[in-house]
Amino acid sequence: MEVPPLRRNDDPSFVGVAVLKDKQEKTLASFREWAAQEQWFALHRAHYDWWMFPIDEPSGYGFAYTVYEGEVEELNGEARYVSRYLDGARILATAWGWDLAAGNELAVRGAGQSWQNWPVRLYKATKSLQLFGFEAEFQSFRSYGRLLLSRGVSFEYSRDITWLFK
Repeated sequence: MEVPPLRRNDDPSFVGVAVLKDKQEKTLASFREWAAQEQWFALHRAHYDWWMFPIDEPSGYGFAYTVYEGEVEELNGEARYVSRYLDGARILATAWGWDLAAGNELAVRGAGQSWQNWPVRLYKATKSLQLFGFEAEFQSFRSYGRLLLSRGVSFEYSRDITWLFK
């Protein structure tokens, strides 16, 4: 029995896997620098979610950074990409005052290590972790979202994105 090919992003605006990897690597270098210098506000002001945490739906960039099963499998097959991806998730969580591995708030936080009211970024990172199959990290980010919601934080966006955290 022939297995059908995995769905891939064939939209003409798609930047391609090579560009995703390059942008991720460059952005992660900035993440690491900001984290080392505890410049959390620099991370919060940056634009990164499209290529750091790609998902299977269009964004403000249309389908430029959208990934489907084929791209996810290709990217997950590269240990270096996966390592950078997970490091990016860890640093992002730390910037929000969240311990990704422990799944709870950091006991000690510096200036700017807190929620910055960007629910779409949490949504994209969480959905991306699920899409890429990182269950522990997905559940940790999901717990963070639930905690924020329980505190009355609004996830108001152009559409309902709270479903991912229920």
